[in-house]
Amino acid sequence: MLIVKKKTRSIKQIGLERFVQRLPSHHSRYSSIENALRTTRAGDNGEKILAGVFSRFQIPFQHYVFHDLNLSSTGKFQIDTLFLCRQGAVILEMKNIAGSISFPTGQNQITRTLKNGQVDSFECPSIQLERNEMLLEDWFYARNMSVPIYKAVVFPRTQQHFESERSNLKILFPLEVLTYLRNIGDLSPTLDDGQLREISAALMESHRDYNPFPLISSFNISSSELKTGVQCEKCGLFGMESIHKGWGCHRCKYVSADAHLQSVLDYFMLVDNVITNRDCRLFLRLDSPQKANRILKRLQVPSFGDRKGRHYAVDLSDIELLENKVRRDD
Repeated sequence: MLIVKKKTRSIKQIGLERFVQRLPSHHSRYSSIENALRTTRAGDNGEKILAGVFSRFQIPFQHYVFHDLNLSSTGKFQIDTLFLCRQGAVILEMKNIAGSISFPTGQNQITRTLKNGQVDSFECPSIQLERNEMLLEDWFYARNMSVPIYKAVVFPRTQQHFESERSNLKILFPLEVLTYLRNIGDLSPTLDDGQLREISAALMESHRDYNPFPLISSFNISSSELKTGVQCEKCGLFGMESIHKGWGCHRCKYVSADAHLQSVLDYFMLVDNVITNRDCRLFLRLDSPQKANRILKRLQVPSFGDRKGRHYAVDLSDIELLENKVRRDD
């Protein structure tokens, strides 16, 4: 078994968690951000369950596994898990949706009913699977590759109740995935080992990490509506004061040398991928251009322009590196 692309932490979830921190709770879009965070957490947790199946159990034939694969053909598409073997490609989509699930006849939706009676509607997984199957077919066709495609949706809870299941939708629970894949492995091969390696390399070459930032543009929120200032790591107060040793909290008296890093990361995830000295001072509530200049230079990210016109630009990999640094320093 070869897990070519592993499941990683959701950078979007991290950004949404900071969005909830920075947006005042009375804001009209606050509940929308909370809902987006809940949905993202549920999806990420479900994908971790699916990824865990492949890390804990062996499948006794040659195959490659790709988690959270982002490709582009006749349109951009994302696949939770792609399983590649000599019999073809298997698309697995995880749906971590609580409650009783119903598939209304003649509708491209599912409804879920919670214990408190709340009813919500979602796009039917069959639509997403068919769309991803079509786009993956186009991806293969553009590279003169003929690969059979199989597809299934995975629900994480074995106690999940379904009503009126659709005949064209294969539904699995996590531990059923192994049997499903082994049954596909019993079919006649259509690819040899060399073709598998070629397809695997092409998939990784085509993958592009999804960049959800800056988040305020997705929710039509202005940067002026966010809380500014450096947040205290101990008591959560926004507005740590700049001191000689770094930053000091006037409420709990906590002192930190690099508390500003989280705020700079917040700026890149929420506001813009480009920052100037003035932007930095406004967002961190910092008076000193000299200290802002030192902060930005130490980020070690690409800069453009001279003196007052200098600005610093980051891409997704820069944001991930900064987030890793913030996490290590916690």
